[in-house]
Parts: sequence; structure tokens; C-alpha cells
Amino acid sequence: MTGLDPDDWDELRGLGHRMLDDMFDHLAGLRDGPVWRKLPDDFRAGLRDQPLPTAPTAPQALYERFRDQVAPYATGNTHPGFMGWVHGGGTAIGMLAEMLAGGLNANCGGRDHAPVEIERAVIGWAAKIMGFPADSSGLLVTGSSMANLIAVITASRATPNGASLRQQGVGGRRLVGYAAETAH
Repeated sequence: MTGLDPDDWDELRGLGHRMLDDMFDHLAGLRDGPVWRKLPDDFRAGLRDQPLPTAPTAPQALYERFRDQVAPYATGNTHPGFMGWVHGGGTAIGMLAEMLAGGLNANCGGRDHAPVEIERAVIGWAAKIMGFPADSSGLLVTGSSMANLIAVITASRATPNGASLRQQGVGGRRLVGYAAETAH
């Protein structure tokens, strides 16, 4: 690839089909393997300390590195026996949905296109399920970490009792967060 478009669409299509089939095989065979594999220390150092690439790498070679060096040492959350941490397990359908979303690369910050309307519908459904007012708004994000970050930033900018930082200065009412000592 010398530009943004592939030199050979058929070759890229073949690689894409191989990636998809390999990931389906990976997900289908999870039950037969360990929940998690420890990343060997020497291998970890090799990943971390690799030099900055100064030339393009062929997509096939990058995929082979992913397949051989990344996929075997993933978080483990896609395994049905995974009981660590609280995050989604990932699904084959979710993987396909991510492919479609990545292919469109839609900016849902507004404007007039179908992905924006889908996002608005999903936010409306969530509001209805949770008993929020029909005119509620929301934001779809990539996961709980981003949602928590946005919640903290939003709370820090909220104006307690209608007073603003400009009116009260930094000595005014301060935002306080509460968490159990086991919070992480």
C-alpha cells in the first residue's frame, strides 16, 4: 500500500476473509483452551522495547504478528470461564458490528445521516428503559472507562445550587467524590 487505498483490493479482501475466519475459529474454540495465558517476560520486553517502525509493513505481516503475538495473550474476557474484572465478554456478533462501524467511520456528533439517527434511537430506548423523560439526551461511548471519565468531567462542571466558578471563585463550593476503599 502506497496510499490510502490498497494496491490490490482482491488481495486485501482475501486477507479480510482470512482474518474473519481466524477470529471466528478463535472465538469458537475458546472453551477448549485456557481462560488466560501469561505473557512470557522476555516476550513482553520484546513487544514493549521494539523500535519505532520507519517503513511501512505489509498488512499480511501485521496480521500474522497479531495472530501469533497478540491474540494468544489477550485479556481472557471472551472465554466463557472468565471471572475477572467487570467488562464485557465480547461476542462474534459484536465483532461483526465493530467491523461495520469501523467501515463507516461515522461521526455521530450531529449532521444529517443514518448513523446519527440510529444513535438517537438507541439513546431514546435506554431513556425509556430507565424511566427517564422522553426529552432526555445521552451519548454512546466505547465502554465503561470512557463513560466514567465523561461522568466525572460532567460532574466537575456542574454548578451546585446554580452558582458558577466565575461567581464564587476557586474558594467556593467544591466537588466531592465518594468511593469505597475497594474502588478501583
